[in-house]
Amino acid sequence: MGKITGLEDIGKVPPKVEKLYGAVRQLIQEGADVTNIKVSSLTELAGIGKGTAYEYFDTKEEIVACAVVYHVAVMMDWLRLRFHEKGSFAESLDFMLDEIDMRNCRMQGFFWFVHMLTDNTEISHLVRQKIHAEEFARYEPVAFFRSELEERRQKGELRHDQPLDYQVYVLFSHLVAYMMAVYTEKNLQLDMGTLRPLVCRGILKELCEKDDM
Repeated sequence: MGKITGLEDIGKVPPKVEKLYGAVRQLIQEGADVTNIKVSSLTELAGIGKGTAYEYFDTKEEIVACAVVYHVAVMMDWLRLRFHEKGSFAESLDFMLDEIDMRNCRMQGFFWFVHMLTDNTEISHLVRQKIHAEEFARYEPVAFFRSELEERRQKGELRHDQPLDYQVYVLFSHLVAYMMAVYTEKNLQLDMGTLRPLVCRGILKELCEKDDM
């Protein structure tokens, strides 16, 4: 196998590359500034040789960017399966908020991904380039939410008098804001037990309840 692009099918990523991706994820979880981390630190954590990393990647930035894209793809693939297990939009929403509350590795990777959408580092530019590639289309978060909301609209659970993309924006923005609140909870004067039902009610009211005219 040649150089890794980060756009490979998630089931075909070589085991040693998965270990590298896991090392990046671990550092993100620990709050490390991965823009300044050394390749040797990544390979040591992954338990592989430094030369092995360069068999698959040309630069550290490529390793980190591909790892972020990979973990987002894994998360979106997992979310798609879980969404289809839920009986209603309200249940799906409750499930997503549960996942954010747990602060698990999937959500941490997604939070890092969102951060990179507005960052100006070389890694962020690489991430944005990769997620706009055709090969990543089925994992792209906005496309995922658009597909799920369209299905809920067809079932009559969501309003039809709003543009679909607006509904995607409403859901996405609320979830990201809630995620930020969870990860910066100590800076808030409002406890999460009070905030969560407000966020849930706000989304449902906006997307499900028609305005009284």
